[in-house]
Amino acid sequence: MPGRVAVLLVLVLLLFAGCGAFGGAERQTVTPVPVPEQSQDGRANPAVTGDTVDARELAAAHRRATRNRSYVLGIRLSLEWGTQIVSFVVEDGDNYEYRTEIVGQNYTKRVYNNGNRRYVYDERAEGAWTATRRPIPVSGVLDPDPARLIEAYLATNVSVERPRDDCDTCSVTLTATEPPPAFEPADNYSVRATVRPDGLVQSLTVSYWDRSRNSLVSYEIRYSAVGETTVSRPTWVRKHWGNATDSDPELSDSQRHAAVG
Repeated sequence: MPGRVAVLLVLVLLLFAGCGAFGGAERQTVTPVPVPEQSQDGRANPAVTGDTVDARELAAAHRRATRNRSYVLGIRLSLEWGTQIVSFVVEDGDNYEYRTEIVGQNYTKRVYNNGNRRYVYDERAEGAWTATRRPIPVSGVLDPDPARLIEAYLATNVSVERPRDDCDTCSVTLTATEPPPAFEPADNYSVRATVRPDGLVQSLTVSYWDRSRNSLVSYEIRYSAVGETTVSRPTWVRKHWGNATDSDPELSDSQRHAAVG
């Protein structure tokens, strides 16, 4: 029992670290570009073979499918303490914007990263507005990592639904109703995922009653505009820092007026 509790705690902490969902980050320009529909070797995603799903391989395929790709991502997590919402607008690994919010707790954080500078507004930070020359790639702020959640939640008996037989270019739907051992005791466990042929998990929804916490856990991720998203300097950055450029010295809230002037 202590071992199981330890594993569960680690997985739950992954969820707590920074989940959220839909809307929030400023909508960006959409520029269509070719989007591959199959894995690089031309075959359907090898993580889903017949009626068998390899959750670890699916997580790896998802990482490959989203690496250096543009997309819009919404994440939502609801637990006994409330609901957290996160939205990502990503052009590539170094150019992105995200917004996170804890509903009903007056907490919002915004980040714009363009590879040269990182602009942050954080209501809970002592210096709410900061602009540093220490940009962080999107992989460093994508927390929780959707791939880890895919691997954790689908590590159980999974049913595979295909639109028709032998369709290597069609998305498949995965469903599960039995919780993985690490999430027990859990009631009414329900997972549903849509997987593209290139391995990208376009959507994942999870819901179950956690008996150890006596609360409902609800979680969702959703990708859209894959390969069709660009990111530009958002309005909140332009309003706060005025004409300040990425080459200016580091800016803080105390330097705002000089920058705007």
